[in-house]
Amino acid sequence: MPIVDLAVGGRGVARVDGFVLFVEGALQGETARVRVDRVRRGFAEGTAVAILQPSPERTVPPCEHYDACGGCDLQHLAAPAQAEAKRAQVASLLKRIAGLKDVDVPPAVLSPEPFGYRFRMDFDWRPATRGPILGLHRRGRAASIVSIRRCLLTSDTVNEMLAWLTREAASRRLSAFDPRRRRGLLRRASFQEARGTGERLVTLETGRGEPGAMAQLAAALTRRFPATVGVVRLEHGRAGVAGIASILAGRDFLYEDLEGDRFRIPAEAFFQPNPSGSLAVRRHAVEALGLSGRGSLLELYCGVGFFTLAAARKASRIVAIESSPIACAAGRDNAARAGAAHCRFVTSDVETALPGLLHEAWEAVLLDPPRVGLPRGVAEALARDGPVRIVYVSCDPATLARDLSILTGAGRYRVIRVTPYDLFPQTHHVECVAEITSG
Repeated sequence: MPIVDLAVGGRGVARVDGFVLFVEGALQGETARVRVDRVRRGFAEGTAVAILQPSPERTVPPCEHYDACGGCDLQHLAAPAQAEAKRAQVASLLKRIAGLKDVDVPPAVLSPEPFGYRFRMDFDWRPATRGPILGLHRRGRAASIVSIRRCLLTSDTVNEMLAWLTREAASRRLSAFDPRRRRGLLRRASFQEARGTGERLVTLETGRGEPGAMAQLAAALTRRFPATVGVVRLEHGRAGVAGIASILAGRDFLYEDLEGDRFRIPAEAFFQPNPSGSLAVRRHAVEALGLSGRGSLLELYCGVGFFTLAAARKASRIVAIESSPIACAAGRDNAARAGAAHCRFVTSDVETALPGLLHEAWEAVLLDPPRVGLPRGVAEALARDGPVRIVYVSCDPATLARDLSILTGAGRYRVIRVTPYDLFPQTHHVECVAEITSG
């Protein structure tokens, strides 16, 4: 069966008499023997059981867990071809969802590191015969966890910490969470690693109880890995709702240094998953804003100020909105350290704050929303009352396309360019910078 396209999510696309079949494990341009796993309304899903004619872009996945683990889905495709596939998918989504047929979508910018680039990795616990295992979700079976010996998206040190925690949990007889029985202590271990400072921060998500055992585990972890500046515990109640975080050892934040800026990043705050690759995105976004040095910038979804500090060097005033109080407080601290007294961080939902702010004069607006994109009310308010220039940084091209259709729908704005950045190599995810202007 010929594979004619590559879909978002890394699956090959075959067509039989106009009927679409998504094929796990197949690449565009290949011929494969396919097992049909399920048929749904309008399409079917299958698995390639044999590649009869491989693509010249097919490569051998270097990860020992690749066939089972659901963390990566494009390791079998060469890096340049991954980037081109993502560029094509961005262009297709813009055309299909937003009706933007003639927008410039240049070649995707490659990440400086194809492996080992992650700032943060989250691993989940599950009970097993020989003790708790710590790993990633199984491909096609999200409820199941694959025990991970070495993840290639993170550093060797984080992999050592992963193995150490697994052994320690077993030797200390700590139970792992069983989602079917809704019991067990250990739920998730999150590792944050700052390349610029060398600091590491560990967050342990758990059920209730065992304060002494958790404190002892944290103390042992920081002794074994001295660059670990803190271990944080996030307890979940019986209903699974996370409670207040507590510090088991050290502090609940780390510092990262990037291009002369120092960022204080709390355990519970979002930060760029690929910091070194994101610097090119930051430079592009700030340049595209066209700031004169005398005007004001409105930044929405600012986080801890990753874009804010760079934009502050080109604006006379910045108002940055962020719904997370923890991230917003860190943003204020980061701006103060950078001498950016003209940046004001406001803790608020964007949808609540935006109507009043749009009455002010802004030179540009910078958007970096979460994967779900903009609330419809935010997109409509910007389409109606936004300034001359909008730069939209997105980690999901489908929600970006949806939002661009609203922003351009009234005819006031047009999209100049959408540049893909392959910040998540080996996976189907892609970052984009969309440049939007009125007139």
